[in-house]
Amino acid sequence: MDQRNRDVGWWLRVALDGWQDLPGPRYRRLAAALTAAVERRLIEAGDRLPAERPLAAALSVSRGTVVRCFDELAASGVVERTQGSGTFVRARPSWTGALPGHGAGENPASALLRRRHAGESGMIDLSLSVPAGTDHLPRLGALDPLAEAEGHGLHPAGTTGLRTALADHLTHRLRLPTTPEQLIVTSGTRHALSLLAAAAVPPGRTVVAACPYGGGLPGTLAGRGARIVGVPADAWGIDAGAAHRAASRLSAPVLHMDSAALGASRRESLLHTARRTGALVVEDLAQAGLYLGPGDGPEPPLAAADDGVVAVGSLSRTLWAGLRVGWIRAPEALRDELLHVRPAHDPAPGVPSQIWAARLLRAVDETWLERLRQALRARRDLLLALLARHLPAWRPEPPVAGLSLWVTLPVTDSETYAHLAGRYGVVVAPGAAHCVCGRHRAGVRLSIAEAPHRLEAAVDRLAAAWEHHARDLAATP
Repeated sequence: MDQRNRDVGWWLRVALDGWQDLPGPRYRRLAAALTAAVERRLIEAGDRLPAERPLAAALSVSRGTVVRCFDELAASGVVERTQGSGTFVRARPSWTGALPGHGAGENPASALLRRRHAGESGMIDLSLSVPAGTDHLPRLGALDPLAEAEGHGLHPAGTTGLRTALADHLTHRLRLPTTPEQLIVTSGTRHALSLLAAAAVPPGRTVVAACPYGGGLPGTLAGRGARIVGVPADAWGIDAGAAHRAASRLSAPVLHMDSAALGASRRESLLHTARRTGALVVEDLAQAGLYLGPGDGPEPPLAAADDGVVAVGSLSRTLWAGLRVGWIRAPEALRDELLHVRPAHDPAPGVPSQIWAARLLRAVDETWLERLRQALRARRDLLLALLARHLPAWRPEPPVAGLSLWVTLPVTDSETYAHLAGRYGVVVAPGAAHCVCGRHRAGVRLSIAEAPHRLEAAVDRLAAAWEHHARDLAATP
């Protein structure tokens, strides 16, 4: 809306509508209402708030109340005050930027405002391990989504531009030498695995996979007749010894793994197992590049040491789930078979999405990736601290890579609690959704990718739901 048409009456009717019904002191009610208006994009970055005196008069409050409200908003980073010019809404910070203070030096009122802000924004979904928003993405400027279109746009393996950008990203960022000819573009990891299952995993073939798993091939194969054997895993990935024992008893199994944090010894052991047993290795690289542990990072992917390894991945974890772009890197013979079965499955993403994805990949560099990893480490550590403070009976496992952590609850099955948490405004993934061996039903998987204030609000709600759940358990005969 044009700023010249935003008189004080507009602010009362639209941005501040219902402010008096909110709880707390007047200045905090105003601050909460204005913060919610920013969140709903009724007011946006660069918009100027009304002057203090006219707004106070229109609201029938003292000027001091408005001043204190604006001070609260400035302290929490929602607005900035410029001497002689006014008070302006700040640009929404990138989620890879510096976190606001969470220690003893933070203004308690500012912390409370952030919690209110998070609490009023609706359901918080911690079951989705994808970046929460697009503010962290490289800026691309104006782009005609069809400017780089090729021919009729029906490319069975994906556009040449995206496959070239993906090959460059895999080669230089993930240390997996790749050519565009080795790649097939998909609409995500599940689509990639669905194609792979149709081409190479006939009914009755056994899949050895880490348990608990984060989706992937076990979930995709549900109902297809494949037998799934779950083996233990820890924060560093699948247990190589357990995988070897399971695969050695099988005929030509499929060995599925996430290699984002695998060390050199596990990597060599798993490749040895594959060669000894004739296993088809499916390496999920959706979280590759998101190493959060100590040192310089994991070894290169298994596919870098053996071209027989099939690698799959997605841009949802590092860029944005809304792109719906994934990929398969496969040996030539299998790639031809995948292209043959493709017409019976979902098509590739549309050309505009592929063009956007290629542009984003070309804009990503090591500096950007390191900022992303730093932000995720900070959010992981924040969530761990919050769980330790508010839910000390829970046992989280700090992730070494990726965007989620696994937490074991002191119950036999977490599904009832997960339903209850939803009533308190938080979606969590119960253990049953990620377990094929039956030993992880007490767990939940929580995303670490949400904004700090939403993580705080989520843990507040999870703690309230846990108190409710504990009362219910105590009342059960």
